[in-house]
Amino acid sequence: MMKSAFAFLFSLTFAFSAQAADLTVEQVANLKGPDRQKTLEEGARREAELLWLGSFNEDNAKPLIDAFTKRYPFIKVNRVRTDSTKALQRVLAEFRARNNKSDLITSSAVVDLKKAGAIQSFHSPTLEVYPAEDKDPDGYWAPFVFYYFGLAAYNTDQVKPAEAPKSYDDLLDPKWKGHIVVNAGSSGMPFFISFLRMQWGDQKAADWLEKLSKQKVIGRTESSRTVFSMMVSGEHKLMIHPFLSHVGEAVKKGAPVNVAMVDPVPYTASPLMLAKTAPHPHAAMLLMDFLLDREAQTIIRDAGYYPTHPDVAPAPEMAPYLPKTHGLKKFLVDETELANMQPDTMKLYQRLFE
Repeated sequence: MMKSAFAFLFSLTFAFSAQAADLTVEQVANLKGPDRQKTLEEGARREAELLWLGSFNEDNAKPLIDAFTKRYPFIKVNRVRTDSTKALQRVLAEFRARNNKSDLITSSAVVDLKKAGAIQSFHSPTLEVYPAEDKDPDGYWAPFVFYYFGLAAYNTDQVKPAEAPKSYDDLLDPKWKGHIVVNAGSSGMPFFISFLRMQWGDQKAADWLEKLSKQKVIGRTESSRTVFSMMVSGEHKLMIHPFLSHVGEAVKKGAPVNVAMVDPVPYTASPLMLAKTAPHPHAAMLLMDFLLDREAQTIIRDAGYYPTHPDVAPAPEMAPYLPKTHGLKKFLVDETELANMQPDTMKLYQRLFE
């Protein structure tokens, strides 16, 4: 009888393991219920590794990976750091060749990946506490890090607070002609133009931008952080559309800088995505859960980023630049709308600012 009972239990265990092994990426991604964690861990033990691809600073990714592997020592996290464009190209190439190696993706190319059918919608119980306005209603991406933007940052050695711009129209004052710099990359002036079009409509945005172009705005091709540093060093008096996290970091270090914020404050998220044919979906979903939860979000906060988890407050130096600190609303710039606007936005940008 004991042998029969053992055989029965063994058959159940084998059947369960075989069933778990046969789950598709879609099934793993959308697991729910009390057995979800157990199923993910059992699957991840078999997979033993995963590949996290995308744009996130390596120095800041390391403590996240260390904390994750401390919790799940049976999973090796492989990292390939690349920018959003190269991440898109790699994932699409793998998808078309049916040779998928990537599991978790950090890239702003959500629209292109979704259109190609290269990413999988998913469920993470961690996201249930996130406000609806901060996440994708279709479940194809989750907010990993937030980026808030100011109207204009200025060098306080060159610009007195009373004279600093406080509104869009203040930027049109002739005294700023030739003294305004902007990042010319996709997260800089083109993003700013699309945001204005979303807020004001095409005609009003074009009329205001036409006036701004008369100010001889200086477009720089360096990164937003580098352009911001140029303004802080005194090379330029004002910078349009700065990352508010850069302002917080600089103020903490005693740099001569301040920023004007207007209502609503535009923001975007660094999206986490799951590859449609991820070779290690169980491990990838465990990492997804971890990166969205309090422990990882606290690590992100301590690295100088704005955390996305609603229960994790930003670092003290970042808190003064949160929209709610000033009683301002925030506006999530939708990636789909941003992508749809891109062709007309670039025509407007090239006509007025190049």
